[in-house]
Amino acid sequence: MKPGKGSRAAANRFAANRGPTIPPVKDYVPARRGQKPPFHAEIEAASQWAQDSPEFLEFVEKIVNMPPEMAPGVAEAIRQQKWKIAPNPLAAIRTAAHQEAKRMGIEPGSASSRAN
Repeated sequence: MKPGKGSRAAANRFAANRGPTIPPVKDYVPARRGQKPPFHAEIEAASQWAQDSPEFLEFVEKIVNMPPEMAPGVAEAIRQQKWKIAPNPLAAIRTAAHQEAKRMGIEPGSASSRAN
């Protein structure tokens, strides 16, 4: 094998022995929309309320569509702020609220099932 033969193969592969070409810079297009997802303002407002306030309990029932006994789980889910980057913030809050309620030992619907 002749010395330098490997470098000739590389020279043949790249133009003018300069190495691989760098692709042109592409325009950056953000994947997220410029506008906030639905219910963002309502969730931001609810994050300022105490979890036992009437406004927060109404938010849990009317907006999040969960029973009032899930309020501590919903409050913790909002506090975690994962909903801010989720494409569907309410779904993220519902999922996290169920997980937090399970950790806290809260069973959703337990008070309503006893009332029936």
